[in-house]
Amino acid sequence: MSKVKYCHFHPETETGLSCVTCGKNICPKCMAEAAVGFKCPECAQALKSHIEQISPKSYIIGGLSGLLIGTGAGYIWHKLSPYGALISLAVAYAAGFLISRAISYSIGNKIGVKIQIVAGIITFISLIYNPIVVFSLLTTGIFPSFSSVLAMMSIWCTSCIIKLLAVVIATWAAVRHFRI
Repeated sequence: MSKVKYCHFHPETETGLSCVTCGKNICPKCMAEAAVGFKCPECAQALKSHIEQISPKSYIIGGLSGLLIGTGAGYIWHKLSPYGALISLAVAYAAGFLISRAISYSIGNKIGVKIQIVAGIITFISLIYNPIVVFSLLTTGIFPSFSSVLAMMSIWCTSCIIKLLAVVIATWAAVRHFRI
């Protein structure tokens, strides 16, 4: 009869798996899929380069800087989008690019799927629900509540195919410029 093996990281869990790199026993809770077989958390973490390792503090700093630049760029887009489709699309692309550069610069030019998602969300919010435009609509007194302003902005951005395309292009530009 073979000896029972226990996970190196979860000593109470029986396992039959081991890391393909270091040979430590691992369980399904801690294993990471590799090109061939599975790796322990330590060996899997070693696969990420330093450029892909982003701290939670960096996500906050990057998000805030992206939102700051995105608020300004989104406001400019809101003001210039009535002047034609080409201007709307070009300014939207520039907004997405500027947001990605602001985030990238503020986090030390790191890359990764998670930061791409953050950039995409910030770009979407900056264009459709621009904080400056929301605040200015709330202070005019035309709309009775915050939710009515958000509903109006959703309808405004989705009512025209060019505006919708501009938001998609801006989001694509923000995500694309992280070059994973």
